[in-house]
This record gives sequence, structure tokens and C-alpha cells, in this order.
Amino acid sequence: MLLLKKKSYFFILFICLNVTSQQQLLNKIDLILQIGNSNEKFENKEKLDQLLILLSQSNELTKTKELGLLYAAIGKQYYNLNDNTKAIVYYKKAIQIQNKFKKENLFALNKTRSNLAWLYSYEGLNKERYLLLKKILEDKGNDKYTFQAGIDCAVLEANTGDFYTGIRSLNVMLAQQEDLEKELLIRTVIIGIYGKMYEDVFVSKKSADLQIIESHKERINQKFHSTTLSKDILYTAYNNLAIVYDAFGDLNTALELYTKVKNYYQKIEKDTFKELSVLNNIGLLYAKQKKYNLVNKVYNEIISKSDDISQKATAYDNLGYFLQKTTDEQKILYFKKAIQTILERKEASFKLPTLEEIRQSGYQQDILVYLVDLAYNYVEAYKKSNKKNYLYDAKATLYLIDEVVSLLRYESNSEQSKLFWIEKGVNTYMLAVEVCYFLNLPDEAFYFIEKNKALLLLESIKSLQTKLTFEIPNKVLEREYQLHYEVNELEKKFQQNPNNNSYKDRFSAKNEEFRVFIDSLQKEFPQYIHLKKDIEIISLKMVKDKYINKNSNFVTYIVNENDGYGIFCSEKEKIFYKIKDAAQLQKNLFQLKKYVTQPILDKLEIDNFKILGDATFQLLFPFHEAISKIKNKSLIVIPDGNLINFPFEILPIQEKTSLKNSFLINTVAVSYLQSFSVFENIKLKKNNAENSILIIAPQNFKDTKLQKLKFSDKIINEIDKINATRILTFNEATKENFYKYCNNFSIIHLNTHAGIDEVTKVPWITFANKKITLEELYGINNQAELVILDACKTNDGELISGEGIMNLSRGFFHNGSKSVMASLWNVNEKAGNEIIESFYVHLEKGYSKDKALQIAKVEYLKKHNFTNVLPYYWASFTITGSTDKIILKKYNQTFFIIITLLSFLIFLLFWFKRR
Repeated sequence: MLLLKKKSYFFILFICLNVTSQQQLLNKIDLILQIGNSNEKFENKEKLDQLLILLSQSNELTKTKELGLLYAAIGKQYYNLNDNTKAIVYYKKAIQIQNKFKKENLFALNKTRSNLAWLYSYEGLNKERYLLLKKILEDKGNDKYTFQAGIDCAVLEANTGDFYTGIRSLNVMLAQQEDLEKELLIRTVIIGIYGKMYEDVFVSKKSADLQIIESHKERINQKFHSTTLSKDILYTAYNNLAIVYDAFGDLNTALELYTKVKNYYQKIEKDTFKELSVLNNIGLLYAKQKKYNLVNKVYNEIISKSDDISQKATAYDNLGYFLQKTTDEQKILYFKKAIQTILERKEASFKLPTLEEIRQSGYQQDILVYLVDLAYNYVEAYKKSNKKNYLYDAKATLYLIDEVVSLLRYESNSEQSKLFWIEKGVNTYMLAVEVCYFLNLPDEAFYFIEKNKALLLLESIKSLQTKLTFEIPNKVLEREYQLHYEVNELEKKFQQNPNNNSYKDRFSAKNEEFRVFIDSLQKEFPQYIHLKKDIEIISLKMVKDKYINKNSNFVTYIVNENDGYGIFCSEKEKIFYKIKDAAQLQKNLFQLKKYVTQPILDKLEIDNFKILGDATFQLLFPFHEAISKIKNKSLIVIPDGNLINFPFEILPIQEKTSLKNSFLINTVAVSYLQSFSVFENIKLKKNNAENSILIIAPQNFKDTKLQKLKFSDKIINEIDKINATRILTFNEATKENFYKYCNNFSIIHLNTHAGIDEVTKVPWITFANKKITLEELYGINNQAELVILDACKTNDGELISGEGIMNLSRGFFHNGSKSVMASLWNVNEKAGNEIIESFYVHLEKGYSKDKALQIAKVEYLKKHNFTNVLPYYWASFTITGSTDKIILKKYNQTFFIIITLLSFLIFLLFWFKRR
């Protein structure tokens, strides 16, 4: 009887399909969606069939809100039938129409967008999901979909490493929220983001964070049980709280919370996956407590109970990491097992996975962790056994880590930030250099040293990238990524099989295809390409051929708190060495930096400075006859870590002579580079400035907290003698005029104040009316061969591991400058002006930039005595980048006098004739 009723219903429905009323179309959609059947799959198929028939009888050219609802209903039924591809197509069609009617029915549009966002999540399309959720938020609705979009966006931002943006968004939501349940849900998500932050990322702990978290915890404990929120939300928050307490060293509180959460999932929810996830955290805590028997028990329990490959692989990795009575050879087996497990390999023998395998697995981030652990333990096994095969295995693993990091970095460009994973890879470059040192491979070590500096430097406008929107079709971005990946894969195969013509031809063809694609993209989106384009890592041989001759050497470093290595190259030799006591070097640098920023030192302090400086020189240049190898030559320094803002020219190399005669600057012209690879990229830009010098010297400032600069006039008068110079002082020295004129001068000289924002830590330099920040500098083009930042601490900024200092110099290099002269500390205005004036004099005489600065500093030392020869007065300015000569010509005063006299005589002659 029921079947007859159904047939009768559909007969009545379809004979009425010629009715054009949109209200009737809406009624028909509702009737179809009310179809019931005991077989859910059959019911969904039946609904879909009827909706498609209804669509075929509708006018799709007339875009009505009812048609939008029909598309959305079809999308929902395709989802119910597990056809997500078609579901996405119909949801997109629905959204296209519903956008036209969002003023009158925003709820329906947000519902469809929310459903599509969920589908994107299911398909792993997190970027598309994030952009769609942002559109929901932009429309500022007051429905449940807008609220959930705010939560989901914050979580996605946290998942990409942008923790504080996510927290800030949630704090805004929290401030606007009056509903108790939504308020508590926001608080639990905030705790979740802090849990993710302190799970692995932050070494330094911020007590303010703990206070914030505990305030959220207190509010949740007070109010949660008066709501209808799921207990699963509460226990997820407890797990994240435990992670934070664990990170802050409160292991007892952490264990108490972990145990409570584990019991909940084990006994009440009976959710094995979540139970074992908590158990993994408990295992890490036991390891901190050195309860290694419990560690072993926990991870073996996870391995025996879990059906999840990621959980099991992590357990194998942690067993290898924490087991105490295990040899390095045995530990290595656990790390290999972790990789085999997560890749679902069945074979017993181990070989490193290919980049393709890693990419296809979807577990790139997990595998990176396992590879890092494997590489470290290969090196430890070598140190104990002295078997070189471990070093070769370590080297192969480290090259694979480099590939994975490069892949993640490239993905992060299109998905904001995965900085944590990039830095985790960067930390292995020191290990790679150590392996190369054991194997005596300076050329390969140079690659890793350069990669350590260049990897994140390629992303130097990372913060700008997250704020700018490039209107580039997604298909174009996907095509770029795919080509980049294919080129890398073919290059690797060709390198492994250099005699295989097939690989050679395929790699060449694919590389050309990628080049043509990038060139076409560059024409349409020049800013984007500048950001995305890879910088090739220059080889040591190429550096020697291009930059080293009988008059110049270079030294490059990789250093951290515990280890350090250097490579010194002259025309005749390359020396690869280990810094014997890196920890002592760090202490020396700290003390020397204190000395050089002091305007007064007593005799004992000067003696200590000389002793400490000589010891530091010996650590940095530990090879035979180091002084004679660098004396009377130019030295290019590529520093790392705390060496980056240290002036090598202040090192006293003659302890038994007077202070001013002991400095390295007396015999060596020093310049600096961030890396040779970055410098090669900087050199690609051809600057063609029409004018010589732009000098901007405000002298007085709108910001009354900034002191008036009293000694600017003298240096301005000296520079004014040079042809094609524009001088902007006082009210002309504005930020707007800097923008107007900065793109047409060979030298840009800013005589002003600079500093770092106390809150954001972003560097700034000021003009008469306004400041300009580092981020703003990224968006300016210039043609400068040299930028002189004649202000205090213009080389100062936040030091980021593997990337360098985020200072003003970086901004000018990004926007086209070939070199920057900047200061490391607060400059003494009188001494600084004297040195810069002398620098210009020698620049006009045809000296290279590094040589002109060296002569200016040496002349200063010769003219002065006593405290005036302390590094504080003369050593602050350093040259980074190109040291090439700049042609400057002064006005020919004799010529102008003659022209003036001739003009006067002609005037007199004309006057007498008129009379």
C-alpha cells in the first residue's frame, strides 16, 4: 500500500512540472527532501533522481534564489551518496546564485558555503576551505555558520603555524560573545592552540601565556557543567592543558590531567584512538621523569592496540628516541620501522623513501621528524663505532631531509606558513656540515651552509605575503607547484643516472617547460614571482671563480650555541675547519659586543678587550698563518647566528701594540653578505639610476621625542658638491618625498633616526613627518647601488634562526639595492659624520666601497687618540652587499667661474653697445 502511495505521489508531482511559480519550485524541493525509505542509500538515490528531474524541467538561465536552493539540495544528495566531486560542483553553482541574493537570505548562502567548506576539509583542500570560511566572515552574519567559520579559521591558522593570528581572532570573538556556550567553546579552542604551540614548537616559555591559559581554565571549570556542551569538548581542553603544564615543567599536574582524560576515553567514551593519543603524551612525560620502563610499556601498548599507522609510527619513533639500554644501531632500527610503518611498506629490508613516496603518503611532516631522528642517530653510531658507512647513510638522509623541507617550504608559499617544519629542517644543516667535516667534503658542506642561510631568506617577505592578496587563479598556482615538483624529481633521477639519455632529455624538456611557465607568470604577476622564485644555491667552485683573486678572500660560518664550522677561501686554498669551542665563542661575542658599544673604557677593560678579541680571532680563524693570509686584502664575511651583527674589523690582532694600531681594520677591508646565493640573486637586477645622490636629512622631527640632529649641515655641504645630487632637508625631508624620488638615484643617504618598535619588533626609520617600517620598504623599488642608513642601529632587528636579522638593510636589498651601509649600534653623530664624509671623498677617488670605508676608518683612527679610538666611535658602520666602485663627479668650480666671468663680460659688452 505504501508503494502505491509513493507512485501516486510522484505521478501527481511530475504532471505539474510545467508550473513556473518559484514558490511552487521551492515546495517541490521540500516535498522531495521529505521522501522516506528504510534503506538510506536507496532513499538518497531516489531523492537525487527526483531533484535532477526537477532541475531538467527548470530554466537554468533564470538565476533565482529557488534555483540556488535546488543546486544546494542536489549537492547535499551527491555528498550523501559519497560523490564529493559532483557535490562540490553543485555547491559552487548554488553559491554563485545565492551570492546575488545574500542581502535577503544570507543564512542560506552561509549554510551552503559551510557545507562546501566541510567537503573541502574532507578532501584535504584546506586552502580552499580557509578562503571560503573567510568569505563567510567577511559578510558578518549573525548565524551559527559565521560563528563556526570564525572557530575553523583560527584553527586553520594555528595549524599552519600562525598561532597568534588565530588567538587574536578568537579573542575578538570572545570579546563580542554573550552566549555562554559559545564563549566556553571559544575558550577551549584558545587552550587548544596554546597546546599546539607548546607541544613542540617553543623552546622558551612565556609565563604570561600560562596565566592566560589558567584564566580560561578557571572560567571553563566554573561554568561548563551548567551547559549542554559535549563532555568531549571539556576533556579535549584538559588534554591541551596538560600539554601546556608539561611544557612548563609542572609534570604532576600534567600527569593528573592526562590520566583523567585517558580514563574518560577508555572507560566512558570507549574511543581507542583518542585514548592512545593521550597515552602517547603520557609516554613523553614519563621520558622526562626518566621512568623509562613505563615509557617502554606505554609505546608498546600503543603499537599493539592501535590501528592507526600514524600513531604506531610515532610510537616506534619515540621508542627509538627514549629507550636507554639500547645501542645506536638498535635505535636506528626503530626509526626505520617508523618510516616503514607510516608508508605501509611490507618488505623487511629498508631503503630511504623517494620524495614521490613521501609526497603521496600525505605524512610529509611526520616523516620529516623520523628522518631527522634517523640522521642524528646515524652520526651518533659513527662516533661510537667509527664506521664510515653510517656517515654515508647520514648524508643521504640529510639530502632527503633537504628535499622534504624544500617541498614543505614551497607548499607553505601558497598556504601561508609552515615555519615550524621549515626550521626543524634548518636545524639539521649543522648536522649535515658536521657529516661533511668528518668526510672532508668542503664543497658539499658549503652547500648546506648556504642553504642554512638562504632557505628562510628566500621567504624574507613572509609577513608581507600573508597580508597581500594576489589575484591569481588557483589552477595557475597548482600548475606552478606541479611543474616545480616534477622538475625536482627529474633532476634527482638525472643526477643519479647521468648517462641515461632518457632522464637527461626529460629533465631538460621539463625544466624548459617550467622556465617558460615562470616567465609568462612573471609578466602578469611580477610581485608574486619575485616572492616565489627559487634562489639557486651557488657552488663553492663558482664562488671561487667569480669572487676570489689575489687581493680578496672570503670566510663563511655556520654556528650555534654548541657547534660551529667555517670555510676560508683564498686564491690558492680552501680551508674547512671546526670552531674548537663554540660555547666559548658565544661568551666572547657577548662580552665584546658590550665593550664596543661603550663610549668609555678604563685601562683594565681595554686590556681585557684586547685579550678577548685576540682569543676570538683565534677561534674564528684557527688555521696556520691566518693573519698573513688575510693581511692587506679584502675579506668577504658571510656570518651566521650571533656573528651576524658583529663587526670583524674591531678584532685586535696585535695584542702588544697600542689599541688603535691593533685593530683588524688597519690591514683588512671587510665587507659582508647574507649569503653568496642571495647576493647572486640581488645582482640579477640591472640598476640604471640617472642621478647620483639623494640625501634626506630632516634635522628636526614632528615626533618631539626624537632629538634634533645638530651636525648634518657639514656632511650635506660636502655631498652638495657632487653632480646630480638632490638634498631634502627640514620640511622637504618627508616620507612622501622619499617615495617620490628614491627610484632614480645611485646613492640614497638617509641622515636621520631609526629604531625598533617595542611591541611588534619591526624596524623603522623616520623622516621629518612620518616613519617607514621594514614591511613598507618591501613594496618600494629603487635603483640604488648603495644605501647609506646614517642613523642609529639601522642593522639591528630580530634574529631568526636560519634566516638572519630582520633589519632595514634586508628591506632595501629586497627592493633593489646592491649594497647597504648601516650601523650596528647608536652612532656618535660627530664621529659618524666624519667617517661618512671621508668615505665619500675616497669613493669619489675611485676606491671600492669596502676600501673607501676602510680608509675612512683608518684615517679617523690616525687623527684621534684616547677614548675617541674605541670601536664605539668608528666601527658602527659596515658594508653589506656589492663593493663595486661608484662613479661620482664633483662640480668643476673652475669651469663655473670661467662661465660666470664670460657671462658678465658679454653682459657688459651688450650694455656698452646699447649706450
